[in-house]
Amino acid sequence: MANTAIWDAPLGTAPATWQAAFGTEINSLASGSYALSSVIIDNTGGLLTDGTISLALGAVAPSAAAASLAFFIQPLNQDGTTYGDGIASGTVIPVSGYIGSLSWPTNATAAAQTGSFKIGIEIPPTKFKLGVVNNLGSALAASGNTISIALNKLNLNG
Repeated sequence: MANTAIWDAPLGTAPATWQAAFGTEINSLASGSYALSSVIIDNTGGLLTDGTISLALGAVAPSAAAASLAFFIQPLNQDGTTYGDGIASGTVIPVSGYIGSLSWPTNATAAAQTGSFKIGIEIPPTKFKLGVVNNLGSALAASGNTISIALNKLNLNG
């Protein structure tokens, strides 16, 4: 009998649940800037391997030629206090941990934006935070921004 690969939800519960991946640090995030999340995602017990990021942004008008938000996974370092490159926020962009991006067409009128994507790399079996770079050409809204993550794993014994 052949095995069938199926998606397993965290710790065997179905379906995978969304959890907040960012706090208020993304509100008013300027174009060209990076923010490291204040939310710690703990994957030391579930050892989940895969995930999806979903977001809903308040009114924003993407104006850059290649408008996008780029996402990074920043694992907890061996010192137990810093994550990834140690960059917390500002215009310095991490050099490692890139996991994917969401792109938008330019918009003359500010409007709410939504989107989601499957994380393009394996999730580390550690604590980690997400980072985001705003490449939209305009700042994110002052409020109403949410970015969430759902973690799961592929079960090859299904």
